[in-house]
Amino acid sequence: MNRGIDCGIHAFGRSWSGWPSKGLRRGLIAAGMLLVAAIPAGVSAADDPDATEAAAIRARLKEAVEWLASPDRNGRGPGTAGIDAAADWVAGQMQAAGLDTTKVSGAAFQPFPLILEARLGPADENVAEIVGPPLPDGSPSVRRLELGKDFTPLAAGGSGRFDLPLVFAGYGITAPKEKYDDYAAVSAEAIRNAALIVLRQEPQKDNPHSVFDGNQASQHAALARKVANASEHEAGGLIFCNDASANADDLMPFDRAGDGSERRTMPIMQIRRNLVDTLLQEARGRGLAEVEKEIDEKLEPQTGGLSGWRIRGRVAIERVESSTRNVLGFLPGRPGAETVVLGAHYDHLGYGGVNSAAPGETTVHHGADDNASGTAMLVEVARLLAKQGPFPRNLLFVAFSGEERGLLGSAHYTANPLVPLGETAAMVNLDMVGRLEGDAIVVHGTGTGTGLDPLVDRLVGKHGFTAAKEPGGFGPSDHSSFYAKKIPVLHLFTGSHSDYHRPTDTADKINYDGMLRITRLVADLVGELATAPDRPAYIEVASKMFARGGGDRPYFGSIPDFGKPGKGYAITGVTKESPAARGGLQGGDVIVRLGASAVTGLEDFDSALRKHKGGDTVPVVVLRDGAEVALEVVLDPPK
Repeated sequence: MNRGIDCGIHAFGRSWSGWPSKGLRRGLIAAGMLLVAAIPAGVSAADDPDATEAAAIRARLKEAVEWLASPDRNGRGPGTAGIDAAADWVAGQMQAAGLDTTKVSGAAFQPFPLILEARLGPADENVAEIVGPPLPDGSPSVRRLELGKDFTPLAAGGSGRFDLPLVFAGYGITAPKEKYDDYAAVSAEAIRNAALIVLRQEPQKDNPHSVFDGNQASQHAALARKVANASEHEAGGLIFCNDASANADDLMPFDRAGDGSERRTMPIMQIRRNLVDTLLQEARGRGLAEVEKEIDEKLEPQTGGLSGWRIRGRVAIERVESSTRNVLGFLPGRPGAETVVLGAHYDHLGYGGVNSAAPGETTVHHGADDNASGTAMLVEVARLLAKQGPFPRNLLFVAFSGEERGLLGSAHYTANPLVPLGETAAMVNLDMVGRLEGDAIVVHGTGTGTGLDPLVDRLVGKHGFTAAKEPGGFGPSDHSSFYAKKIPVLHLFTGSHSDYHRPTDTADKINYDGMLRITRLVADLVGELATAPDRPAYIEVASKMFARGGGDRPYFGSIPDFGKPGKGYAITGVTKESPAARGGLQGGDVIVRLGASAVTGLEDFDSALRKHKGGDTVPVVVLRDGAEVALEVVLDPPK
């Protein structure tokens, strides 16, 4: 899954970085947090009177998953030949099933852009030098830093020239709960005009009694959190330095502090510890080890400017952009009819990356369950319904790309729909439907539209399943993009496993008999939605949303708009009865400030929210129709 969503969504990766992972959701289900409806076991696939048809469906499902999850598909990562081949395969299958694949400018594909990665530009465009007070003879004191030896720019930052005074900012932490703030002693103006030198890790790292989770790393130690905190304080630049606990004074990998998808503008880099030590010796008369020791012993920040010292240079980071494609197939109903959408994402993680649950492994992440299973089922349901149709309503089958990057494909579709959203009766989503255990299936969204709950009960009973039901319509998959547009949704999946987002999610572990059963359930479900006299009426559900990185921050209730990048945190809506709703926030708003913190994106928002607690009244500034609007939000306790 993808980057996290604030709802009170890490990713939903960058997990998200976001909604909790699918694995965490399954853990919540196991813990009894979802409503369980016990349905008697019914007829299995082996008892089907048309055993020949059942065997053919099962064989096609298996063949499809094996093909999609083959190493030749490169893990269906964005920018790979494998994902392009998968898109072409889905389009071909839709056409062979009898769907109209010419609805998007004469083709099946709805392209949209995404950033593949950030890369360091040419060496002569990445230069830095430290400028000190004039030497005794009046000549300038300049030390040129060698790229890759003395310093490295980091992907989390921006490009361009810089010439900034230096401020030593300790560990770069603002932690109200722990009563520690490295920024408190420096004016906002000084921070905005300076490059902040920040140590990695956190104070008292080896002290089991430290307020920072003892000798376990707390959330404040994360590099991404330090970057977000500097951004909230509107720092001119950020310079990381290894703390004393580092075994060596090595430079970090280029993407260690973030992959650059936040599109920050301030330069972010790392400088070797020995250079910072020399700086402090000359500017303060004390070395870095002595300053760190004082912070640890007293738990008091030692932030302050380094008088007369500056850093200047330029950074060049290249954002590698590509285009990926949603794949659409249309089955027409009656003229002028409404439309039911069935969707599944076909992309995965490629060779790993920031969303992998096996960090450091650069190998094919096959994505058999996530989500070759849903893609294969999408195609097979299309084949079954094309044979049964036409139906009173249109059916639109969409294979989404960019889901693992933050629901990008579904967000793009809902912003550029083939069928007007007001004429979209419902959306059904398939994500990780290949690991059925026994008869247990999970269905989200049963409360999002009139009649959906009894419809699900009746059909899971007919097909012999037990259903764990969640009434809410938000979660870390593509149905969220539709529910945010006030469209009733249902989302099916089959449970957690240890192979989630790992290279071991392979086709040999799929339950193909289970997929056969679910395929028939989904065909009946979509067929009934396409046939029922009345469309389900949208219901706004005050569903519990999950916080990025755990439920230890106040609940806000905003829904990210991943399809609207830019300065600030864009939201597509707010959840019913949430603090955001009570405070007057609306879909389309872009949050640019929360409390004292500037907000340039989701990571900043998440970090800023954690500086408050439930019950706090927090000023919020949003951009609405191009103008700033000041609001106040009373935060709820964590949920």
